[in-house]
Amino acid sequence: MPNKPIDPVDLIRDAAEAVRTFNHRTFPGADRPGLVSVPEAYRVLGALTALAERLPQSFEQIDHALNAHYRRGHVSADYGTPAQHIATATASLREAEDYARGLAAALNRAWSATNPLGHTGPLTDADDL
Repeated sequence: MPNKPIDPVDLIRDAAEAVRTFNHRTFPGADRPGLVSVPEAYRVLGALTALAERLPQSFEQIDHALNAHYRRGHVSADYGTPAQHIATATASLREAEDYARGLAAALNRAWSATNPLGHTGPLTDADDL
């Protein structure tokens, strides 16, 4: 049986939903920190760093696809010209790449800063978070 093609939009939606679920699951309260321990914060920062480091390639590939379809004459526009919209999208995606690289660098610094930290208090039951 052939494999069902994976919709790339579903992959990104799943990633966005995973971040939303993380935000809900780790929401801090007056009597709880939101994450079980300091090492958990370190591990989360490592995972977020990896996510941010991969974003620039995603943006480059979207830009490549848009421009490839444009060069083939496969793009129309409801208003303005396809060239105007492609140029704006390209510039915006390059800007997003720069921001993502900055985000990854900042997260990497936070990750490195939390590396030597240990947790000395009691561990909160993850089910209570």
